[in-house]
Amino acid sequence: MWLLNPETLTQLIKSLEYILKDLVQLELIRESLVAVVNEMRANIIHSSYAPIIYEGHDFSCALMSADGRQVAQGLADHPIHIFAVPYSTQQVVATFKNDINEGDLFLHNDPYTGGTHLNDVLMLQPVFFDGRLGMFAAMRCHWNDVGGMTPGSLSGRVNEIIQEGIRIEPTKICDRGQINEPFMNLLFNNMRARSERLGDFNAMVGTGRKAEEHLQRLFTRFGGGLLSGIEELIERSERQLRAKILERPDGDYYAEGYIESDGTNPDPLVVKLKLTVQGDEIIADFTGTSKQTNGPTNCGPAMALNAVGTIVKSFLDPRTPINQGSFNPITVISDEGTFINARNDAPCGGMAECKFLIDSVVASAMGKVAPEMIVGDLKGGANHVIISGTDSLGDNYIHYEWPAGGTGASDGTDGSNAVRSFNEGDFNSIQSVETVEGQFPLRVERCELREGMCGDGEFRGGFGLRRDVKILSGRGSLSVISEKNVIPPYGVEGAANGAANRFTVIRDGEIVEPSDMPGKVSGFALSPGDVVREETAGGGGYGDPLKRKPETVLADVVERYLSDADAENRFGVVIREGVVDEKATDALRAKMADDRVLVPLELANEEMNDGPRRQFRLPKQLALKFQVKEGDLIELVTGKGAPLRAWAKIAGEGDAVAVSATSMDIMGTTPGDSVLMRLTVPQPSTIM
Repeated sequence: MWLLNPETLTQLIKSLEYILKDLVQLELIRESLVAVVNEMRANIIHSSYAPIIYEGHDFSCALMSADGRQVAQGLADHPIHIFAVPYSTQQVVATFKNDINEGDLFLHNDPYTGGTHLNDVLMLQPVFFDGRLGMFAAMRCHWNDVGGMTPGSLSGRVNEIIQEGIRIEPTKICDRGQINEPFMNLLFNNMRARSERLGDFNAMVGTGRKAEEHLQRLFTRFGGGLLSGIEELIERSERQLRAKILERPDGDYYAEGYIESDGTNPDPLVVKLKLTVQGDEIIADFTGTSKQTNGPTNCGPAMALNAVGTIVKSFLDPRTPINQGSFNPITVISDEGTFINARNDAPCGGMAECKFLIDSVVASAMGKVAPEMIVGDLKGGANHVIISGTDSLGDNYIHYEWPAGGTGASDGTDGSNAVRSFNEGDFNSIQSVETVEGQFPLRVERCELREGMCGDGEFRGGFGLRRDVKILSGRGSLSVISEKNVIPPYGVEGAANGAANRFTVIRDGEIVEPSDMPGKVSGFALSPGDVVREETAGGGGYGDPLKRKPETVLADVVERYLSDADAENRFGVVIREGVVDEKATDALRAKMADDRVLVPLELANEEMNDGPRRQFRLPKQLALKFQVKEGDLIELVTGKGAPLRAWAKIAGEGDAVAVSATSMDIMGTTPGDSVLMRLTVPQPSTIM
């Protein structure tokens, strides 16, 4: 046993008090910065003009350091918006260098230098401490129209960015408190609904000014400790994520996914990923991804890091506060000129669909890094649906629908129904009927869950939404950008896919396809009486559907999520007079399991790619047995992780499916392994 002398004990107590004081102050700084961001959000909601902002919450706020690093955000902020802000801020700093002054305001929406799409306009408010630039208050809001060839600026059939609206490279809109009125007129005279745009602009200005006041008070309170505390918070987040990465095995993990079309031609676009865990770092290499396109399914360089950061943080370290330290352990490799790192002139209206695809691909790879966290695929993308026209007085209107969908299931948990997903912040899931009908000549005739359209599994995916919006007066138009209309959200661990998205028009009792490329619509003419039908994707399932508890299937039938026939045909659960027939269920499930046919794999001596399309070679007898035709989209299911999708190439004899070495790497299989093969098809709509 030992004892400290009184002097040593006193010194130790003082040291502990000093450390504790520092920790308390650091936590006060962190919470104070987040509180500033949260008040910024409240100000935007209460003062903006466009429903997409105050109702949909399609905006985000953040605080940035003087050199453009992310300092703080709220839990409700949208990752698409926020994680790209450092790119934009650093571009502003590089452009204006020493010409950043008190009272300045900057605008930016350029996708190629850190923006998202043109509708998402960033305002930066510099904040000075004792005459020196200390921070930026950042607000990125979706403006309902920024010009371009169609109302709402988002179109599925554009072929150059100029058709999407006003592109704003870093611009000083206010110099030392003096608004640049000529530029303001130039800006808003080229946007529809000028008064609404000006109202949203002023809401952002007021929010930035208020944030500046709060930050000045924090500096008065903490002095230089505020900026040193920010550095420690960034370092702390980085240390925490690095520690979490270090717990995972080193290795290369492969995944890929497809954009269905770019809106200008029917060929898909592929994202290829090699995710490397190397010590306490993650490297996401997208080499081999398709080139940029003429259509709107492109995005700027910020989106790939945005997606990787979102998924890695969600999988490995969801609770540590998010700031620049959350990205420092991540390296992204993406070739310039690909559709996920587009160069000048490529339209980027569908950047959310690109980012969501990268999310899905990274989640598939991370499911191999952290198998306990694997999850079925999400609904798809933002599902931009814009209805515009004239009301009974002849005034123009622009209405933005943002239909939610189902999320993927995970081990022990069904997916959520008709929600915006975790990678969309607190984006409002269900649009207020009262708001829509009170402001526009529209009537919401149906808003309900899309029953039966989940991804089947031991835990099922969430259900999408079916929403019908009727045109009451005047002529109008419909524009849509969406994905996963043909290639549905994937299930994992042997589960089924969710239903695909579908967007149609009901006219005189008939279903009309508004485009020959599903999900890509540009200015389709609408007349009074037409109904825009939005059917959103269901989430992918988790695990074998035959392992789902019969009583849970029965509960879904009772809730009318599924029919009796669904329970029997998809889950092998026989329900008679509202009760599970256990014997019949056991017998049916045994038969359904026995009926599954596994196909062996063999290694092809070539990659077998048809442009962006990966191919599997099927012998003629096997194709006939499975009723697979040349060019059908099929998937191979290993029972682990996500399925691998490819297009059928029918040739040769035998009983094995020939796949490339890359395909083997993605699936984690070797020649001779057997897998389940099935067609990849969207589930159709069932209701008129």
